[in-house]
Amino acid sequence: MPEPHRVSELPSLQIHCLGAPTVRVDGRPAPAQVLWHKHLALLVYLALSPDRTRSRPHLLGLLWPERPEALARQSLNGAVRRLRAELGSGRIRSEGENLTLAEEGLDVDALRFEALLSRRPAAAAACLTGDFLEGFALDDARPFDDWADQQRERYRARSAAVWTAAGEEALNAAQPATAVDAATRALALQPHAEPAMRLLMRALAWRDDRTGAVAAFKRFADQLREEGASPSRDLAALADRIAQQPHRQRVSNEQPEPKPPLVGRARVHREVFTAVTEALEHGSRAILIAGDPGSGKTRLLHDCVERLTLGGAVVTTVRPFESDRETPWSTLRALLRGLARAPGRAAADPGALAVLDSLTPASHDHAAVTDALMALLQGIADEQPVGLGVHDAHLSDDATLEVVGAALTRAPAARCCVILTSLNALPQMTRSLLWLRREIGRRIPGVAVTLEPLNEAETRELVVSQSAWCTSDEARDRLARRIYFETHGNAFLIVTLLRALTTASSLRDEALAWPPPGGTTASPLPISVPNLARRAISTWVAELDPVSRAVLQAASIGPSPIDLDLVATLTKLPRARVEDILAQLERRRLVACDGERFAIIAPLVADVVVNEWLVPGERRNLRTRASEALAARRRT
Repeated sequence: MPEPHRVSELPSLQIHCLGAPTVRVDGRPAPAQVLWHKHLALLVYLALSPDRTRSRPHLLGLLWPERPEALARQSLNGAVRRLRAELGSGRIRSEGENLTLAEEGLDVDALRFEALLSRRPAAAAACLTGDFLEGFALDDARPFDDWADQQRERYRARSAAVWTAAGEEALNAAQPATAVDAATRALALQPHAEPAMRLLMRALAWRDDRTGAVAAFKRFADQLREEGASPSRDLAALADRIAQQPHRQRVSNEQPEPKPPLVGRARVHREVFTAVTEALEHGSRAILIAGDPGSGKTRLLHDCVERLTLGGAVVTTVRPFESDRETPWSTLRALLRGLARAPGRAAADPGALAVLDSLTPASHDHAAVTDALMALLQGIADEQPVGLGVHDAHLSDDATLEVVGAALTRAPAARCCVILTSLNALPQMTRSLLWLRREIGRRIPGVAVTLEPLNEAETRELVVSQSAWCTSDEARDRLARRIYFETHGNAFLIVTLLRALTTASSLRDEALAWPPPGGTTASPLPISVPNLARRAISTWVAELDPVSRAVLQAASIGPSPIDLDLVATLTKLPRARVEDILAQLERRRLVACDGERFAIIAPLVADVVVNEWLVPGERRNLRTRASEALAARRRT
C-alpha cells in the first residue's frame, strides 16, 4: 500500500542545479541535513528522473555502489527518513520498490530551463548561473559523478544554444550589446560553436565595431587550427563581407560619431528584423514600414539593408521622385539597374532578361513583366539572397509595386527581401501600395509595421544616452521633458536636436535657459525644435570645406541613392574622390551608406542643403545640368 501523505501540508521545495547546488524550503535556506551530499544528490537525481521516480535497487547502485546491499538499504532508508522529516512526510513517496519525489510545490531550475528552451530563450538563459551541479561531487559514488558529468556536458551544449538563441532575439530587438554578451557566454561554454561566433561577429558589426568582429573571427579560426580544423566557408565569407567596407577604410584618423541607439518600438524592431532573417534563410518576405516624416523609417530601412548585406545578399535601394508616380515602371527600372551586375543575373532566362531590358513606360503586359521579374529574382537568389529597398514607396508607380508583390506571391521560396517605406497617410498611398499593405502577412509573407512617435519614457532613454554633456540627472530630466514636449516624440527631431546640443555650446545654452525667469515648464524653448534642427544642419554644412560642400549640394540635387557618376559630372571631380568625400560626409552623419550605395541621411538634410546653401540660380543650373547628364546617359 502507498504510504499515506497529506499534500496540502507540503512546504514548497526549490532545487537549484544550474550553478552551485542549493535548496530552499518555503523560500528559506534548507536545513543542514537536507544539504548533506548524499541527501542533496538523491533529491536532484529524483527531481530529474522520468516522472521523478526511481527504483530502490537503481538508487543503491548509484549512490552507495561500494557498500553491501543491506548496509546500502539502511543508508537509503535513513536518507529518506531524514528528508521526510525536514521536507514533509509526503515529499518522498514510496510505492513498492519505487521512490517518487512529489511534484506539488516543487520548482527545479533545470526543469524550468528545459520547459523554456524552445519557446522563450531569453527566459531560459536567465536560469543559467553556472555549470550543472558546479563544484559538487561524491567521493564514494562514481556512478553518480559519471551521470553528473554527462548532464554537465549536455547542459553546456544546451546552454550555449540557448544563449545563442537569446542573442539572436536581442539582435532582432535592436539590442546589439545584449547580443554580444549572449554570444560571449555561449562561446565560453562551447568555444568552437560557429552559430555563437556568427552571432558575435554580426552583433559587433551591427554596432559599427567591424575591427572587433574581424579580430574575433581570426581568434576563432586560430583556435580551430590548433585542433586541426578550420572555419566553415559560410563563416569565412561573413568575415570577408564585414572586412570589405572600402568606403570606410579611405578616411584616415577621423572617427565616426556613434550611431544613436534604437530605443523603444521593441515589438516593431523584432518583427522587422526577424522578417529579414527569415528572408535570408527561408524565402521571400516583404516589409512595409509606415510612419510620419522623421519617425525613423529611413534609419530602420538602412539597418535592414545592413543586415541583408552581412547575410550575403546583393542589395539595391531607390528613392522615387514625385514625378515617378505617373511614370510606369520608373521604380522597377531603377531597381533593375542596381541588379545589373548581380552574380546570378547571367543564369536567369534570357527571354526574361529581354523583357526587363526592353521595359518602357508604354509596356502594358504586366503578366509578362511579373514572370520576367520572378525569373530574375529566382536566378539571383539561387546564388545569393536579394534585397530590394524602396524609400518613399508612396511616390512609386503602381505598375512596379503590383509586379513586385505578384512576383513575391509566386516565388515564395526565393530568398528575396523587399523593404518599403511610406508615409503613414492613407490618402497619400497609391492604389498598389494599399493593396500591398493589405496582402503583406496574408498572401505575401512578411510584416507591415507603423512607427509611432516615441513616448515620454522612450524619449528620456534616448536623451539620457546622448546627453553626456548634461552635468546632473535633474538637468537631463528637465531636458528630456522639454524635448518630448517640443518634438512630440519625433525621432529625427530628437536626434538632430541632441546632436546639435552636443556639438554647439551656444545652442546648448539656449536650450538649458529654460524656463525663463518668471516662466513655467509650459514656456516654449527660445527657438522652436524644427527651426533648431534646420539651424543645426546648416551649421554642419557650414563646417564643410568648399569641395565637400559642393559634393553634398550635387548629391542633394540628384536622385537617391546618390548617383556617384552624376555627382562626379556635376562637380568635375574623379569618381573615387567623390566616394572618399561621401565617406567623410557619412562620418558627419549627413549621408548614410547601406554597404553598397550612399544616400542623403534624411529629406530634411537635402531640403536645407538645396534651399539654404544654393541660391535660386545655382539650383536651376545644377538641376538643368543633372537632367542633361542623365538624358545623355540614357541615349548611350
